[in-house]
Amino acid sequence: MRLFIVISLSFLGITGSPGCVHQMTTRTVQSGGSVTIPCSYSISGKRDEDVRVIWGETDQEYCSSATAEDTIISHSGNVIEKYKGRLYREKDPNRNRTEYITITRLEPTDVPRFCCQLYDIRYGHIFEDSRLATLLQFPGTEYITQLDEVMAASGGEVIIPCYYSKDISDITNVTWYFADRETNDCTHTRIQEWSNTHQYDRYSLVNFTQDVSLRIHKLHVNDERSYCCVISTSTTRATLKSEQFTRLVVAEYQSSWNQPTNNITLQEGHSVTLPCSYTLPSDQYTERDVLRVNVYWRVGNVTGPYAYHPYQKMVHSTYRHRTSITEMTNLMIMNVTKADNTSFHCFVVVKRCAGDYQYDDDIQYGGGTRLIIKEYFTEPSEPPQMSSFGQEALVLAAYVAVKFFIAVILVVLGCVYGRAKNTKRST
Repeated sequence: MRLFIVISLSFLGITGSPGCVHQMTTRTVQSGGSVTIPCSYSISGKRDEDVRVIWGETDQEYCSSATAEDTIISHSGNVIEKYKGRLYREKDPNRNRTEYITITRLEPTDVPRFCCQLYDIRYGHIFEDSRLATLLQFPGTEYITQLDEVMAASGGEVIIPCYYSKDISDITNVTWYFADRETNDCTHTRIQEWSNTHQYDRYSLVNFTQDVSLRIHKLHVNDERSYCCVISTSTTRATLKSEQFTRLVVAEYQSSWNQPTNNITLQEGHSVTLPCSYTLPSDQYTERDVLRVNVYWRVGNVTGPYAYHPYQKMVHSTYRHRTSITEMTNLMIMNVTKADNTSFHCFVVVKRCAGDYQYDDDIQYGGGTRLIIKEYFTEPSEPPQMSSFGQEALVLAAYVAVKFFIAVILVVLGCVYGRAKNTKRST
């Protein structure tokens, strides 16, 4: 009987084909503010024109718990009354299978989680979702925030941030784990527990208790895993774990990266765009398998601070709000200064679908550029030019003066000669 149902559903096109739907697990928001939630998908066996993205709300962790009654914006674009005038949908101009919703005038009473789901308009049903919903984290509540992705190069160090929403001085214990992305298990394998600043093997905290982010020394390529932060505080007996795991993506260091292939010279005070490129290994996957592309720019060397990071908190203060990305990967730097007279290095992380709820991250070095800044200076002004009329007048005046001077000399000489002649006669 089960085989008959499977065959029937396959014939009708209702069975789910292998694919992925990806969205962020958490978003930190402000009451009265807005939030933008992206959703990317990769689905094989279905035509793009038959697939629509719909969004739902739920108070459950998993999107599979959301029902048709929880839909807030339908495949045709209809928005429920609760969100009318404050929910907007748009497609990513650079990626065909990426869509965003923006919700404005947020309030803590809004349902905390939002789900991205795929709807088949031919057969009228939801056939795929992102599994984990996006949780909105409002101030005043107790939570841990982590980035969903951090990139690094082997041989150096990396810091995986862990932000606590309350008074960080109340933290008594911090435990970091290797998280399991498949089971969504934060406490899968323990790395170490800290109650002080002690370093264990290659792992330490940045500055317990001021900063409980994890620092990994002498980074290896096999450190590419997911990481999760768990804390205990003096005000509560229970532990608090992060809802968002951080995926660490590690590029194997190449010495050739330290020699930029491009040189750009410009004057201080101008803006500049630095190129970055990447390619997809067509023998392994295609553009349809790509869920997201993140780009990172590091300054000075390939392990230096960030000139650009998808999360502004990670950007070095010198470049914060002064850099942006154009054409997906290129770096624009505004109002360059003498401090920008250095090298910039680009890394691209491609997240792709590797099966149902399975993701792989590929990292590529996108190239380096040496920026040469010339000091701004003002050209010396030329002396004012004299008109041709003025030049002629000056020549004429000089001519008259010379003639007058010669005439005076002749008169004087004449007088002297005459006086000498008269004197000789009287003698």
